[in-house]
Amino acid sequence: MVTLKRLMILAMVICFSIGLLTIFSSDVLAQKKKAKLTLLGAKLGSDAQNFSQALGDIVTKKHPWIDVSVVESLGAVDNCKTMADMAPKMRKLHVSQSIDPVLAVYTAGVGPFKAIGKQDGWRALFALYNTGTHFMTLGAKIKDPKKDFVGKKVGLPPKGHGLSKTAEFGLFKCWDLKGKVKPIYMPMGMLKDALMDGTIDVVVSGGMWLSQNEFKCSPFNEAILASKKTINFIGFTKEDFEYGMTKPPFEPYTFGPVSANARMEGYPPKDGFGLLRSAFTWYVWEDFDEEIAYELVKTTAENANLFKEYFAAGKAASVETLTANVWGPKRFHPGALKYYKEKGIPFQGKD
Repeated sequence: MVTLKRLMILAMVICFSIGLLTIFSSDVLAQKKKAKLTLLGAKLGSDAQNFSQALGDIVTKKHPWIDVSVVESLGAVDNCKTMADMAPKMRKLHVSQSIDPVLAVYTAGVGPFKAIGKQDGWRALFALYNTGTHFMTLGAKIKDPKKDFVGKKVGLPPKGHGLSKTAEFGLFKCWDLKGKVKPIYMPMGMLKDALMDGTIDVVVSGGMWLSQNEFKCSPFNEAILASKKTINFIGFTKEDFEYGMTKPPFEPYTFGPVSANARMEGYPPKDGFGLLRSAFTWYVWEDFDEEIAYELVKTTAENANLFKEYFAAGKAASVETLTANVWGPKRFHPGALKYYKEKGIPFQGKD
């Protein structure tokens, strides 16, 4: 027969056990609430930094236990080197931004990453926007790049810059102009003046797709447009792009045709004209916590419409953009894969 004393002891044990479970549960929740991440952004004022700042703020405000601090950096190459050099324990607390052409050479351990070797441990979370690359000139006689670019001085951003790498792919692989043009590398802010005063004949042009029919030029290109000079845009044909892609090694680009509604004055009206497109991808390391990766992707996807509230170009972000890069499922983090599979979001790249 159960005595009153035994009942009291049993009640005390149950209360004690519940208390331990409550403390344990609270401790686990507290641990999650302390999930403080650092996001490596880009240079202040750049689109990459603007997206990074918006991303950090959105996740911190919308997620109950993840806080993101965003730091300014020197850009995609510097971010990749920082992640490679970081202690594994610290790397689990970091998210980084880069651009697909840089991530490709990072994986292969070539170019600016030759000293540190192959880096295959990174895993994609999502892409937030794509940039497009073509060229601008003031010379009315410069129209056919394969012929008219020969012997010309072409202004490019510093070596290693994502836009510069894409331009080199176009010049040297799509158009076979290696050794036939004079590439001049200079800071972005100098490219406009160099084109205006004739120091260079052609300048690379970058920009962002805001929608299917809307393209925004890079700030230094907009300054050229504002000069009221007669501008001619020189893009790529699908045949140019496909020819360049036949040459090894792997090139992380896609072709983006310029629709009629997106063309500005100076764009060739003919069909088939387009740009080389490359995605800005946010990534983590392979041992990054799977649940946190899932929550980051989920929060970003559910609030993609908020990016436009931070800056005009934020409208480029959408759920469709998240997998709009060249990477297939094997390159994405398991936490990201889980979300995309749950929602039936297809991958646009290949393994």
